[in-house]
Amino acid sequence: YSIDSSHPHLIREPTPACYTPLPHFPEHSSLGKKTANREHTRLDGYNWRAAESRFNSTLPQYRTTITVPSSSTSPESLRIHFVHKCSKNLTATPLLLCHTWPSSFIEVQRVIDALTDPHSLPGHGYGQRNGNKNGAQQAFHIIAPSIPGFGFSDASQSPDFGIGGTAEVFAGLMARLGYKRWVAHGTGWGFSICRALALRYPEKCLAVHTANPVFDAPTYKSGPVQYLKNRIAKMTKAKVSGLDFGGRLLGPMLHRLYSLRPQTLAYSLCDSPVGLLAALLDVIHTRDLPLGPLGERERSPFLSPVEPEMRGEQEENDETETERERGVERGDEGSGRSYTWNPTEVLNFTMLQWLPGPEAALRWLRRAHMDTTHPQFNTYTPTPLGISTFYARNCNTATPLTWGRSSWDIAWVKRYNNHPAMLPGFEAPDLLVLDLRECFGGMVGGRLVFDFPNMES
Repeated sequence: YSIDSSHPHLIREPTPACYTPLPHFPEHSSLGKKTANREHTRLDGYNWRAAESRFNSTLPQYRTTITVPSSSTSPESLRIHFVHKCSKNLTATPLLLCHTWPSSFIEVQRVIDALTDPHSLPGHGYGQRNGNKNGAQQAFHIIAPSIPGFGFSDASQSPDFGIGGTAEVFAGLMARLGYKRWVAHGTGWGFSICRALALRYPEKCLAVHTANPVFDAPTYKSGPVQYLKNRIAKMTKAKVSGLDFGGRLLGPMLHRLYSLRPQTLAYSLCDSPVGLLAALLDVIHTRDLPLGPLGERERSPFLSPVEPEMRGEQEENDETETERERGVERGDEGSGRSYTWNPTEVLNFTMLQWLPGPEAALRWLRRAHMDTTHPQFNTYTPTPLGISTFYARNCNTATPLTWGRSSWDIAWVKRYNNHPAMLPGFEAPDLLVLDLRECFGGMVGGRLVFDFPNMES
């Protein structure tokens, strides 16, 4: 794919005269400076053609037409863009990778080779964890489609197209490629798509893996025991791990804000690439609220480079005995530091939102919020679920995983208590690859987690 991208808007974009720190959100005080820095990078050194060439050479990309039968108006045909790479291993499992908002298909660039080749990892080159060979040779055929309206996929014209319609499109794509049964992975809104696939196509979607899931609080009907525990902890303000009510998830709140008036917001973001960049920076670097004094807050990947120097020694020694016993291979993601996006990576991320325009994605986000609040969306599915968590050590906004038992068969869990990552496929690719291999091909307490039927039958 070759895209014509000029930058007259960037040249005339005004720069704010000052950057005002916001109370209670000190990490946001430098957002304007970081936006300006990336604007200058765009004008002075960013090369979209180089990025475009790299994506085309490393990611096998295709487009095919899929008909959406459940459109509220009439069946519509959409050209769906997707990445598809087959493993040389004939027994490989088809793995559907569902990206989130506001991400895109480039989220898979750091994991695709290691997932198709069972002997490699993005950074280390090892095929297994120390002392743990479960799933080490598990290989995958990778399918990573772009949500309609994202990347190079056509946008649906139906106002009702959201999570459900996306699941239908992705299931249709898997059938078009000849995959009768498959597994799926997604984080954020990608996880919601995976859930819709598990609910609608349980005979095809055999298992799901996700990272950092957010589960709704249990109701008395869905989980009476968990409901009572939750109520007691909330009334007593208990300082229980996963039940600290002093924090609120910033990510979902921000996503909800962007989805309220998609068309109104789209006019501004379409007219200003720098405005879009600032909005995406805000999403990318949103982490948790500070737990205490300013010096103890969770470090954003966009903070001043002075802070890593001040806190580096403390974080390097912040490994617990539990993590040592687990035998987790510790690479770049193992230092306890958030991944730091460089300007080129941020601009690549932004370009994949700028090229199709943000309106369709924001409209999809609005409908996705509506779909996930429907009562049927929270019904129980026996589809096995594997979970990896990538949080800072003192994270106070992670929802308890037990809340998910009322809607999933939680069969596999791996926790990283000092590896904060919002997009693990991009920020912690080595660990995600290992987890996918182990999750979809391992044993936990003598129990076969995911027993796949013969894919050829």
